[in-house]
Amino acid sequence: MSLITSLLLLLTCARLFGRLFKSLGFQEIFGEILGGLCISMTGLITPGQELSGIMELAIFLLIFEAGLEMKLQDIFSVLRKQALVCALSSFFISFSTGFVMSHFLLELGILPAFIIGLCFAITALPIVVGFLQNLNIMDTQVGHLIVGSAVLIDILALLCMGIAFDMSSIRTGFEFLKIFSIQTIQMGFFFTAIMLVNKFLRSEISRAQASEALFNKLINYLGTEAIFGLGVVFVLGFSTLSETLGFHFIIGAFFGGLLLNKDIIGTDAFQTMNTTLNSITRHFLTPVFFAYIGLHFSVQAFNEWSFLLIMLACAFTSKIVGAWVGGKFIRLSNKQSLQMGIILNSRGVLDLIIAELAYSKGYIDAKIFSALIFLGLSSILINPVLYRRFINPSSVAKPSSFKKKL
Repeated sequence: MSLITSLLLLLTCARLFGRLFKSLGFQEIFGEILGGLCISMTGLITPGQELSGIMELAIFLLIFEAGLEMKLQDIFSVLRKQALVCALSSFFISFSTGFVMSHFLLELGILPAFIIGLCFAITALPIVVGFLQNLNIMDTQVGHLIVGSAVLIDILALLCMGIAFDMSSIRTGFEFLKIFSIQTIQMGFFFTAIMLVNKFLRSEISRAQASEALFNKLINYLGTEAIFGLGVVFVLGFSTLSETLGFHFIIGAFFGGLLLNKDIIGTDAFQTMNTTLNSITRHFLTPVFFAYIGLHFSVQAFNEWSFLLIMLACAFTSKIVGAWVGGKFIRLSNKQSLQMGIILNSRGVLDLIIAELAYSKGYIDAKIFSALIFLGLSSILINPVLYRRFINPSSVAKPSSFKKKL
């Protein structure tokens, strides 16, 4: 089947199944992946090099969009606050559990175990935000802590992934220390470049005495339609720098998008860029990407229920306990700590992107990849049930002044 026909079929099925499951009260992503699974069962589409190239573009723009929705200054602010404790506790307890379970209990290699640990630790920020908005607790103490923690968890996961993907050939402890030291220096150089560019852009804005003056000059010269193109070129530059230093391109895409916030490029330019990007990703590339993930799902994974259940139990328990420990450390109540744990247990976006990248590079096999998809989908289905069972929505904290503290 041709590339265009394959894209048409993937998009159509993903949108139909996504809308169907949304009408039934589920996340659209659940239906989009199942749409891809149904196509794979017919044998009409088989993943190939052309589709793989489209998926790399989808991943680039999805990560670009994730960075665009955050601010570098907000992240630095959160790093000094209570969310840092919750994020570190949630990340390292769940990551360690996934790695130990995979490497020692299931006897998988170090790299597959590392990938599973990352997928255990990741929190899906878009799903978390939707969860909080549906519960009307976004502007509460726990709500702000959860969002701040989710942002930091995903950044940690991206950085760990960039290091892990470059360590696939390590055989000895000395090689590990050597490569880790080199990559630490390279990562330091990369972040130095980010900070210098950020400082330069802000100094230019300060001299112009208006946040939109600098980009308005470019827009007037090139035209309004060039805003999105300028943003893509800017982020591609950081992705290229990231790959040149030996990391994956999505690290550069994320931090490049992070620099293009409205404080730097101006509100009008930001809104134009964000609207264009959302139109491309959410209405085209996102459904196609998750349907493509469904193509890889192997129903044979269900032949090993013990493997799936062990992974599911360890992932859910470690994530909830990790966030609960962090919550108790900063003196939240038992209910607030459990509330954080259940909501931070949300997966289904970045974890699936990392799983797809690892599978495409041969770091994990089809069984592990299918199990990670099963984990992401299960969290989407089970988390609301856990929340209703253990947290009484009517008893959650009222919106408070915690936002000022965070």
